[in-house]
Amino acid sequence: MTNHITIDGRTIDSNLEFDRADGDELEYEAALLGFFRDEEKIPLSKLAKYYLNENLNFLCGSGTSVAIGGKTINKDENPFAVIITELKAIANPKDYIGQLIKFFESDDLLEKKFDKINQEHLYYLNNRDDADSAKTIKEYLDQALKIFVNKYVPFPIEYVKDKLTIHELFINKIVSRKETLNRPKIFTPNYDLAFENACEKIGVSYNNGFRGVHMRKFDPDTFHNETYIKQDSGDKGKRIATYLNIYKLHGSISWQYAESINDLYNLKEIQISDTSKKTDFVFDSLMIYPIQTKKSYSLDLPYSELFRNFSKCLTETQNTLVVIGYSFLDEHINDIIRTGLYNPNLTLVVHSYGLIDATSPLFLQTLRSRSVSDNRIIIFEGSLVGDFTNVVKYLIPLNSFIPPKEIISDTLKELSK
Repeated sequence: MTNHITIDGRTIDSNLEFDRADGDELEYEAALLGFFRDEEKIPLSKLAKYYLNENLNFLCGSGTSVAIGGKTINKDENPFAVIITELKAIANPKDYIGQLIKFFESDDLLEKKFDKINQEHLYYLNNRDDADSAKTIKEYLDQALKIFVNKYVPFPIEYVKDKLTIHELFINKIVSRKETLNRPKIFTPNYDLAFENACEKIGVSYNNGFRGVHMRKFDPDTFHNETYIKQDSGDKGKRIATYLNIYKLHGSISWQYAESINDLYNLKEIQISDTSKKTDFVFDSLMIYPIQTKKSYSLDLPYSELFRNFSKCLTETQNTLVVIGYSFLDEHINDIIRTGLYNPNLTLVVHSYGLIDATSPLFLQTLRSRSVSDNRIIIFEGSLVGDFTNVVKYLIPLNSFIPPKEIISDTLKELSK
């Protein structure tokens, strides 16, 4: 298995000679452990200092959801074929029907398709004052959203019980940094709730931008909150170190539009438990339409607030951004990373599952070529060093110190016998 690592301007060819097909799983795991512990192949000591920077940020793409059953849309498939067939069968179609067919058949990223259809809906609603056409367009958008969530976004019922181990370890590791350092931040375009569920399973407090208990509404000011434990009457309290911010850049399956809130965002969070089934879920008001283009519509919110926070975080001093499972196909995210590299104090650590070549996104190719002369850019490329599971288990040089609740429970059970 061929892998390349470029760090401090030097590229290392890191190859695992063991063929998984030639041995059993235990032999492969032993070979893998030896591979990642070989400093000549994996310069972990050089990487460690960047995880101890004052500010540690993660950009986690769809590749981080594979472990829980998440899927990405294959370039050769169109999940909206049913909708396209239905639209083409309409007799005497209005102009917008042709536009919808064009959007659904395009090779655009899913988010861009949603964005264009949403723009069409708003155009007929606000500019053309045609509420009936706008309603029909919105119905097709909701139908497409339901198809996407059903096919590609895992619900907690599918993974919480036995597929969250790597996410739990990931959270456990990144919150184990020194209390004096700023708490880590996770930015993700993923719609699922894996990081939130992992935090809750291991008892780590997190903030996702919502305030309240029974009516949880979006308030980006909460990202600046600190949480303290009051120890005695004469003490100010101790800050909770095991705490992190999670920014859902493209929204979440738990977000709903709620006009009743009547504030700037009209956005609330609903509970999706580990028993909630997709078949019982109402998709009509889901707010997971990411906005990729710059426009003045009110639906720029809340996404503009989330991207503003992402951009601001990359301007801070002693800063590390670790990118895992991200395709580098979202131009608006790439723009923020590009702007962030104006900051001389930002170190960018990229884990790419595939080897970077002429078929890779141009932005990623450029990062790879610049990593040789710009020591702030570190590239891990290949199926071993770019895999989320391996990154968490072997390449995040932080110790996990919170014991799993199962271990605590077993200990208490034994002691109470």
